Amino acid sequence: MELSRLLRSVEMFSGLTDEQLEKLAHIFTEREYRRDEVLFEQGAEADRLYLVREGFVEVIVESGESPQGKNILNLGPGQSVGEMSLVDSGYRSATCRAATDGTIVASVTREAFERLCESDTAIGYRIMRNIAADLSFRLRHRTLESS
Repeated sequence: MELSRLLRSVEMFSGLTDEQLEKLAHIFTEREYRRDEVLFEQGAEADRLYLVREGFVEVIVESGESPQGKNILNLGPGQSVGEMSLVDSGYRSATCRAATDGTIVASVTREAFERLCESDTAIGYRIMRNIAADLSFRLRHRTLESS
């Protein structure tokens, strides 16, 4: 699948025009991973957003209870991990690794994303608004569950 078509299906990029999606697609790089190959490790600097194109990745939280960590999430085509790396320069809260051979992941660095946003502020505004709306939804949902 063409990357710009995949980007169109990602909620974080909703509302972008075809031209804007093409600009965005040009700053992504792709890499193929083998099963169990690590994309990033918990505690590492968060400097890149990842988007699964083919295959699956698993998100694992390491803790004292389990030396191998606990699988908390599996992601497939069109799903992303590391959105917060576009917002701040914190550290990874989990490890992410390929769950299948031939997993293809597209990624973009915060630096490349920021350059694109500076050259086309409408792209940056839309994506950041979408990220904020998603975080707001998650926070409200979590607050309602704990009531």
